[in-house]
Amino acid sequence: MKRKNYLDQFYTVDEESGDYIIEIAIQEYDDIFNNWDSSVYNIRDLDSSLKAFIEECSRDIDINKKISLRFNIRKETKDPELEKTISNGIRNFFEYYWYITKRRLRERNKKAIMFICVSSLFTITSFLLKNDIDPKLFQHFILESLTVGGWIFMWEAFSYLFIQSNDERKKKKEYKRLIKAPMLFRYK
Repeated sequence: MKRKNYLDQFYTVDEESGDYIIEIAIQEYDDIFNNWDSSVYNIRDLDSSLKAFIEECSRDIDINKKISLRFNIRKETKDPELEKTISNGIRNFFEYYWYITKRRLRERNKKAIMFICVSSLFTITSFLLKNDIDPKLFQHFILESLTVGGWIFMWEAFSYLFIQSNDERKKKKEYKRLIKAPMLFRYK
């Protein structure tokens, strides 16, 4: 007997593709987008609670699994052109967030490189001065400050590169998966 994944009881799994399907129940097309945004569908913001729901579901599902979004719509009739426009709008929305996340990650990496440079400068200066002068109390204080400062800047660089950026890299992958996710529409 094949053991099922725990998430299989919460999400529909497409039997053909093996994709996890995130089921979304709405009344009409407008429920997908922010009510305050009067732009056309393909550049409109998603409804904030829908965005949060999709992101939460996406986090639940292993990043290596593919997903699909299926909108179960009650009060609309099938309109393939509008479905295509809405799908493009959802993709545009997540592409924007992917871009913002990528930019944030790049900024963190730049800061980390700057911290590594400052750390190296402090450490090398401390090392050179330690061998060069006969330390008195003030010089000893300066040398120790440079050494400690070098380690602090190195820790900050490490933190930016490996700890803080890890969440951003994961978000970026999740947004990329949402951009590629097929959009399905089912009418009741």
